[in-house]
Amino acid sequence: MQFAKAFQYKKWANAELLQLGEQQFLQLPENDAIFFVRILNHTTVVDSLFISRILGEPEQYTGDNTVETPSLSELRQTMNKHDSWLVDFTQSVTADELKRNVTFRFIDGGCGKLSVEEILLHLLTHGSNHRGMASRALAENGLERPKDTFTRYLHEAEPTRRAHSGS
Repeated sequence: MQFAKAFQYKKWANAELLQLGEQQFLQLPENDAIFFVRILNHTTVVDSLFISRILGEPEQYTGDNTVETPSLSELRQTMNKHDSWLVDFTQSVTADELKRNVTFRFIDGGCGKLSVEEILLHLLTHGSNHRGMASRALAENGLERPKDTFTRYLHEAEPTRRAHSGS
């Protein structure tokens, strides 16, 4: 799998969603605005937990979300930090490292064991799921939601893909 490209996409999609959220934030009802921030904050907290587990370092969080709801600016900064780490990591990770098993404790206290590859797949699918939930908060209020498909990302990141092949 092309993890580096997938995590570049994740970083791009997160940034686009946050940008649209920021532009329309005041048009969201309070409950939806809080949900928008908290569901995305949850994804970056989970990213952090699994980054710590990959590195074998102490976890920065004791839950799967923070008690306090961050500002959009704080959320953007934290998400960018974690997304950048994941992009950098996946650009240089070896096949052997992807196969390495990581044992850990879930937030609920249960034991877990995943390969680094499985952790990365989890972070990609988890983030996509919750971006969809945050996008739905925008859509349900008649607001613009991102067009954050992987195919759109690839064609923006690599414009030569738009060239007509003639075959």
